[in-house]
Amino acid sequence: MKKLLSKILFVGTAGLALAACGATTTDSSSDSASTASSTAASVNVLKTIEENKQLRIGVEGTYPPFSYHDTETGDLVGFEVEIAEVIAADLGVEPVFVETKWDSLIAGLDVNKYDIVINNVGVTEERQEAYDFTDAYFESYGQLAVSADSDIQTLEDYSGKKSAQSTTSNYAQNARDLGAEIVPVDGFNQAVELITSGRADGTINDYITFLTYFEENPDSTLKLIDEKLPTNDKVGIILQKENTDFQAKLNEIIAARTEDGTFKAIFEKYLGEDISVGANE
Repeated sequence: MKKLLSKILFVGTAGLALAACGATTTDSSSDSASTASSTAASVNVLKTIEENKQLRIGVEGTYPPFSYHDTETGDLVGFEVEIAEVIAADLGVEPVFVETKWDSLIAGLDVNKYDIVINNVGVTEERQEAYDFTDAYFESYGQLAVSADSDIQTLEDYSGKKSAQSTTSNYAQNARDLGAEIVPVDGFNQAVELITSGRADGTINDYITFLTYFEENPDSTLKLIDEKLPTNDKVGIILQKENTDFQAKLNEIIAARTEDGTFKAIFEKYLGEDISVGANE
């Protein structure tokens, strides 16, 4: 794991590359999220995927260890990339990764930019009003990181502080719920930069992100607050509404690959632990 993690560099977006098992395109344009995803409900997405022999997958591509570019090869890698590749293989099609900034990533479903989004998307009631989710394929929790010399000791202390967040993320809402002011960022790397430069007091993100970050940056000036965020611990694949056949097929694959240990092996490769649903029960 350490050998793999040492290849991760928490800097700006890496160059374009082909993923190991499918074509990769990059799109950083901002999509309008105003188009209702239900407009595509009349299309049989699963049938279209099978006919085109392609599964289009929305990812950030700059979010280690979920999806990112290997600094040595330039390849798109990450545990969610490998999970997407397994799903495409089980569907008998090629994976096509479409990289998009987080704040327009989910909205890309509305304009048919891709068929699914696999990008550490927490299952929330608000999102379920506009989109469908598969069963969860892993579970996690959020944590708060602040400067090592900060007087913030608990989540309660975060009220009134400045939190560096992608504005539409689960964790931005967590920060708001704690009473923090949001300082908009494009991603995790920028959030770290704002904290270290004193322009933000902290950032909330998935503990897996911090696990990788501190592995790569043992001399970091950040510290974790030893409290879990109370919500957003189930992560599923997100897709357009009313595609029940497609949703059911994805759930079938998730169940099978969780049961046979395929996902467990992927998680352990990148994280050194199994984060499959129920793994720690």
